[in-house]
Amino acid sequence: MKMFKKNIILLLIIFFFISNCSKEKDQLLKIEKIPPLNDLYRTAYFSFENGNWDESIKLFQKVETRYSYSEWAPRATLLILFMYFDVGEREKALTYAKKFKKLYPKSKNLDYVDFIIGLVFYEQINVVSKDQTYTKAALNQFNSILKKYPESIYTKDTKLKIGLINEQLAGKELYIARYYMKNSKWIAAIKRLKNIISNYQTTIYTQEALHRLVEIYYNLGNIKEAKKYGSILGYNFNNSDWYKKTYKIVKDKNYNLKNDKVKRKLKDRVINMFKFSK
Repeated sequence: MKMFKKNIILLLIIFFFISNCSKEKDQLLKIEKIPPLNDLYRTAYFSFENGNWDESIKLFQKVETRYSYSEWAPRATLLILFMYFDVGEREKALTYAKKFKKLYPKSKNLDYVDFIIGLVFYEQINVVSKDQTYTKAALNQFNSILKKYPESIYTKDTKLKIGLINEQLAGKELYIARYYMKNSKWIAAIKRLKNIISNYQTTIYTQEALHRLVEIYYNLGNIKEAKKYGSILGYNFNNSDWYKKTYKIVKDKNYNLKNDKVKRKLKDRVINMFKFSK
C-alpha cells in the first residue's frame, strides 16, 4: 500500500513537471511567433492610420522591446508619445517623452518631443483667477525650446504660445492688482501693476496697468508718479480708451499729459521699456 502511494505521488510530480514544461514551451512558441520587424511595424502603422490606437500602441510597444536596436524603435516611441498626447493621456505622454530623451539624446526629433512637453503643460493652463503653475511650466518649456532649437520648425508656434502665455500671466497680475485696489492695499497693487509694464509690456493689459498706476498715484497725492505713468500711456497709446479715462482723472487739476513734448529722458526710457511693433 505504501508503495502504491509513493507511485501516485511520483506520477503527480511528473505530471506537474510536464505540465509546466508544456506551458513554458507554449510561451516560447508565442515569443517565436513575433512577426518580422517590417511586418510588425507596417501592421502597427496601419492600425494607427485607421484610428485603432489601442492596438497600434500595443504593436509599437512590441517594436520597441523586440527590436529595440533598430532604427524603427525610436519612431515607434514617437508615435506612441503622440497618440497618448492626442487622446489626453498627459502623464503617459510625459513618461514617453522623458523615455525618448533618455534613450535618444542625440535624436534630430528632440525639438518635437520638447514641443509636445510644452503643449502638455499648456493644455492644463487654468483661467486667470486660478493657480498658474502649469502656465509658468509651459512658459519655461517654450522659452527653452527657443534657446535650444532656434531654427526649429516649431519656433513660430512656440513664439505664438509664449505670447498667449504672457497674456495669461499679465491677466493674472491685473486680476490680483484689482483685488488689492478694491481692498485699498495700494502698495501691493502698485507692485503687481509695475510687474505688468516691466515683464508683460506687449500684452493687452499694459494700457490698463498704466491707467491704474495713474489712478492710484493721483489718489495718493503723488502727482509726480501719476504724471510719469500718464505720460507713458499718452506717448504710446494716445488714442486708446484707457488714455481717455486717464485724461478725465486729471483734466480738472491743471495737469497736462503733454503728448507732443515728452522729455528726452522719459522717451529714452519708454523706448527701452516698450518695444512695440507699429
